[in-house]
Amino acid sequence: MNLSNLQLIMMGEVSQVQMTGYDLTKLLLEKGWKASHQQIYRDMGKLEKLGLVSLEYVPQSGKPDKKLYLLTPAGQEQLTNALDTEPSISRIQDEALVHLFLANTYYFEQLECRLRERLKTLREQVGKEDPLSALALTRELLHLEIECDWTVLVLRGLAPQEDEKAA
Repeated sequence: MNLSNLQLIMMGEVSQVQMTGYDLTKLLLEKGWKASHQQIYRDMGKLEKLGLVSLEYVPQSGKPDKKLYLLTPAGQEQLTNALDTEPSISRIQDEALVHLFLANTYYFEQLECRLRERLKTLREQVGKEDPLSALALTRELLHLEIECDWTVLVLRGLAPQEDEKAA
């Protein structure tokens, strides 16, 4: 069964403690995972249909019942299987490569600015997180530092082409 990364991380969280979709969304955002409420509820619905999570309804006075998600034994089995997955190395084919081949200097000037802003924000956050979130944040930080270094190299490489166009 192919499950998305989002589905796996959600299953991992509800395997620890049952929680609402709202609490799950909040927790994932705190850990740096980008997912909307709609994505969370849609994917939890899919996991429920697959029998990997179940819902427990908790009555609340004056409000709709609270829905708590919990991992089923089948979900625990899938999660255990996911831990045995062979790692894959992603191939990079993103918009930056498109703009490299288009020799779009403006794109890389803007990218460098945005990367530096994001790096500044991340550096301010490091150390304020729990150990696992700090490791995830550090991974993002290292990736962005390398991306920023590469962007500077691209700008240097494109500079001679800009000079040729001007001549």
